[in-house]
Amino acid sequence: MRDLQTFDRSLKDLEYFADFRRFLSGKGKTRKVARVRKRQARFNPLTDLNENQFRIKYRYTKENLRRIIEIVRDDLEIDYYEPLKKEQVPIDLQILSAIRLWGGTEHPHLTAMAHGVSLRTLGKITRRVASVLSSKASRYIRMPATLSEKERIMCSFQGVANMPQVIGALLQTTVRFRPGNCVPNDVEDLFVDIPLNTSEHLHLQIVCDSAHKIRDLDVRLIEENTLGSDMEMFAQSKIKDRFEQNEFRGRILLGNETVRCSSSLFTPVQFPRTQSEELYNHSHSVTYASARKCLNLLINRFGILGTEIIGSHGSAKQTITALSILHNMAMEWADPSIDMELNISPLKSYFFNPFNSELKKGEESNRTQFIKTHFSNK
Repeated sequence: MRDLQTFDRSLKDLEYFADFRRFLSGKGKTRKVARVRKRQARFNPLTDLNENQFRIKYRYTKENLRRIIEIVRDDLEIDYYEPLKKEQVPIDLQILSAIRLWGGTEHPHLTAMAHGVSLRTLGKITRRVASVLSSKASRYIRMPATLSEKERIMCSFQGVANMPQVIGALLQTTVRFRPGNCVPNDVEDLFVDIPLNTSEHLHLQIVCDSAHKIRDLDVRLIEENTLGSDMEMFAQSKIKDRFEQNEFRGRILLGNETVRCSSSLFTPVQFPRTQSEELYNHSHSVTYASARKCLNLLINRFGILGTEIIGSHGSAKQTITALSILHNMAMEWADPSIDMELNISPLKSYFFNPFNSELKKGEESNRTQFIKTHFSNK
């Protein structure tokens, strides 16, 4: 299966390369084309591609990508340091090339060729764009702070399947990254299989709202000598501390079976025995689907998250933060470039989880009382 996927991706890359060559042949003739190709000519995707082609390659509409460019343009110009001045890469193309690389629609070499830069310069560009975007995390990734915000999010969750008091849904996954340059140095490097043991993993924990926006993000390196379980990662996260400090005053998160039920994080009942517990599980399942759809949308827009991020631990973390911010922008602007009606497979049957066998009496009674209060008369 993996070989078939690799072959299919190679065929698509050949199509992209053919498109790029046709573009060059249409922009110049003979000696002029030779000189342009020699210095890796750049083009303007916002004008040279039609809307459909643009959405496929850049995962945004032209209008929304122009908005992103304006949001980060000033910061990139301030930080326009010497190595990139030599190639004089326009700010617009820096942002466009980074987003196209993160989309994972083609090999990095083709992305570099399309924007008229070297692979090494593309690596520098993506690091800079990720750094600038991630610096805006406090503005674009945040839990609701005011009473009206909290009430609005609770009402939106309750409107999904009548699950009250929910202020977020928590989901966790892992992302592979390989320490080194952001992109390979040579074309040949792109086609060399990377041994799995050279990769490391980052644990990604998100809390999202019912509109599929990421409200909290926690990215941690999974150490070799630790299990890195979802429960352990949640225990170390700041969002857990915020709930324990009663910042959200009785409101709750929804989690799946990989984490342990607590006073602020409610999971499904393992073995429902009453109609109330069945109703609670059904409501939990439908409401929690928001988190799974959020993750699917994120990975579908930025394919690099489903493969491997190349770079240091710090740069990989900045990249994930930047992609989460870009995802929230797309959700806020209702960008249609990624199909919003992704097929979300139904949640698996509730199965035994060893963590849940260690429930403290008070933690279990919180959920029991919650079910009794809100689901017993339905």
